[in-house]
Amino acid sequence: MPIFILHTLFLFLSVGLTFLWTQNPSLTPYNLQAVGLIILFYFAGKLVSGSRNRLAASLDAVIFTILTLFLITTTGGVHSPIFFLLYFLLFALSLLFEPVQSIILSLLLIALFGYDLSLNFDNLALINLTTLLLTTPIAMIFGRKYLQTLEDLGKIKQLTKVISEEETDTLLWLSTKAKPTLINLLDTTSLIISSNLLPYALQQKLKSLHQDLVTLHQSAASLEKEIDEASEE
Repeated sequence: MPIFILHTLFLFLSVGLTFLWTQNPSLTPYNLQAVGLIILFYFAGKLVSGSRNRLAASLDAVIFTILTLFLITTTGGVHSPIFFLLYFLLFALSLLFEPVQSIILSLLLIALFGYDLSLNFDNLALINLTTLLLTTPIAMIFGRKYLQTLEDLGKIKQLTKVISEEETDTLLWLSTKAKPTLINLLDTTSLIISSNLLPYALQQKLKSLHQDLVTLHQSAASLEKEIDEASEE
């Protein structure tokens, strides 16, 4: 099952079961016990699933949704003085689920609370629902920016890993190939120059080449030192 459909199903079940429970007069006396069991289930789930995986994020989203709705529906619903907690819930869902889930939750809550508003209309309830609707796109944009930031961080980590591997390869090449080859060339040119067997003009060119090899060897040693120091930082 696609993860988006699974998250949407979790969301509908969380909202639906919470509203059914709080609207049932025979169950409302057990609200405190239900909240206690949910919190206990939350910590038990944390111990089983860990703290940094998709299952843990889904568990967080479901528990936060249920607890927030429990608090709001038991303190007046759309007229609740803590109705603003739903705004934070939208932001939380955009991070724990997909950003579009904040729109689904917002529309679902507006439909459910809108029924209460039709029975008991007042300006406060209308303002609460309007603000909830206006907060939704902000929460969705926030969630998308967060996902983009995570994606960029992943790319940066991957690039850092590639650079680290390139540094290691370069150090290995300098120490095992470049520097030993330059030393051999320096030794060879030194022997030829000291033998004085070549014509004067060619001898001078060979001395110039030898000096260039010395400079190149010093540059290779400096580069190796700089890369080694940079990799240790």
